[in-house]
Amino acid sequence: MDGPTCKQSVEMMLEYLDGALTDDMLQKLQAHLGGCTPCEEFLASYRATPQICRKALARKMPDTVANKLTEFLRKELKR
Repeated sequence: MDGPTCKQSVEMMLEYLDGALTDDMLQKLQAHLGGCTPCEEFLASYRATPQICRKALARKMPDTVANKLTEFLRKELKR
């Protein structure tokens, strides 16, 4: 493989972040990332996702909103 396509690069990103790529694949991916803004942006968002999820899960929904949501869902499920 000469250099990875965008699709192949995205498929390698988890292994990249885990440090599990071979040296050859790492060099090829880094070369691709250095010249492909969409893949660089995707990688940045991929890296940020766990932190965003932790922040979202740490927030508590206000009781009034939770009660209204529960009421709405119960009505919808009865239909």
